[in-house]
Amino acid sequence: MNIKIGEKIKKLRQRDGRKQEDLANALGVSSQAISRWEANGGYPDLELIPSIANYFNISIDELFGYSKERQEKLNSIIDRAEKAFNAQIDMTETVEMLRSAAEEFPSEPQILVKLGYALSMCGWQKFGGRSYTVDGSDYAHNDTEHAAQNPYWQEEVKVFEKVLAMDIPQKDRDTITMMLV
Repeated sequence: MNIKIGEKIKKLRQRDGRKQEDLANALGVSSQAISRWEANGGYPDLELIPSIANYFNISIDELFGYSKERQEKLNSIIDRAEKAFNAQIDMTETVEMLRSAAEEFPSEPQILVKLGYALSMCGWQKFGGRSYTVDGSDYAHNDTEHAAQNPYWQEEVKVFEKVLAMDIPQKDRDTITMMLV
């Protein structure tokens, strides 16, 4: 990976109309150090990274150039999943896409929530549900033994249990809980 933090610092400094001396004074380093970083002749000390990000009012991820790429990729995956949900197509490819995304972004609740939804839909598409009635009753009962054998629903439960341990909006928490019930 080619880290170009010096180029990023230079762009941010120029964006804000600041001189190398201004940044150097704020960080307690020499102007020569700033010049060296911007020429990709070295990197700032690790302890300075939060101060540099704060000086330019950006996140550390943005300073390293990750935030935009990561968010764009997440948005693209979520958009593709939403389109598949709305089209009610075969969820097999969507499940695979979201499994792959969950490996890349294991702590991203949005991806895991979408994966759980896709697994639920795929489970219905591939195995469906069964119900039965009891003599003398007007009510249908879910065949839980059949449902327990559905591999998509088994995976869905594991994914949703992981998501429920995360910090997610209450609306998602309520929806997931209802799906699990």
